[in-house]
Amino acid sequence: MAYYRGFADTPAAAVLRALQMRGQASIKELAAELGVTRSAVRQHLLRLQARGAVRAERVRAGVGRPYHVYSMTPQAHRLFHNDYGELTRLLLEEVASTQGGEALQRLLRRVSDRLAARYRHQVWGRELVDRLGAWAELLEKKGVTVEIEKTEDGYVLLEYGCPYQSVALENRAVCEMERRVMARLLESGVKLTQCALDGHRSCRFTIAEPGLYESRVPVKEMSAVES
Repeated sequence: MAYYRGFADTPAAAVLRALQMRGQASIKELAAELGVTRSAVRQHLLRLQARGAVRAERVRAGVGRPYHVYSMTPQAHRLFHNDYGELTRLLLEEVASTQGGEALQRLLRRVSDRLAARYRHQVWGRELVDRLGAWAELLEKKGVTVEIEKTEDGYVLLEYGCPYQSVALENRAVCEMERRVMARLLESGVKLTQCALDGHRSCRFTIAEPGLYESRVPVKEMSAVES
C-alpha cells in the first residue's frame, strides 16, 4: 500500500478516524457521524478497501436486508503521517555518542546486509539491466520516482526523493547504506555521484557493468548474506 504525505487532512482520513474510534461501523453510521452523504462514504470506503486499509464484514440482523460493517486493517495506520525519522535519528546518535563513529558504520553495514537479503527475492535477473529494472520498480513502490539512463560503462539511476530522507538529513551515513544495498542487489559497482542533500533535484548513482569497479560485490558474498 502506497504512502501519501498529507493523507491525514483528506475526507478519506476522516472516515478512517471514525472507524478507528468506533472499531467498526456501517455506511449509515459513518455518514451520520461525519455529516456527509452515504454515497460519499461508500466511495471513500471502496477506495480504502482497494488500498488494503479497510475490511468489510457482511451482517444479517433479523428479517431485514443484510448490510456491511467496516473496520480498519493494520495496514491502514501507514496511510497517516507517522514519521519514525526522529526515533531513528536519536538511535543513531546514541550509538555514535556511546560507542563511536566506527561502531555506527559497522551497524549500518549490517543493516544494509539485512536489507539486501530482504529485498533479494524482488531484485534478481541474469543481466544487470534486469536487476536494475526490478530495483527501480521496488523504489517506485516506496514512493520514490526513478529515472534510468544508459551510459557507455553502464547506467545512471536518478532518485527523486529518498526513502530515508528525514534520517539522512541528520546523518549522511545512511546514504552510504543505501549505496551498499544497491551494490549488493545489483551485483555491480555503484557510486553516489550527486546527492539531493546538496541542493540537487535528485540523487545520482552511477552503476557499472559487472567487473568495471573494484567495489563490485561477488555473487558468492551475496549468497552468504542471505543464508
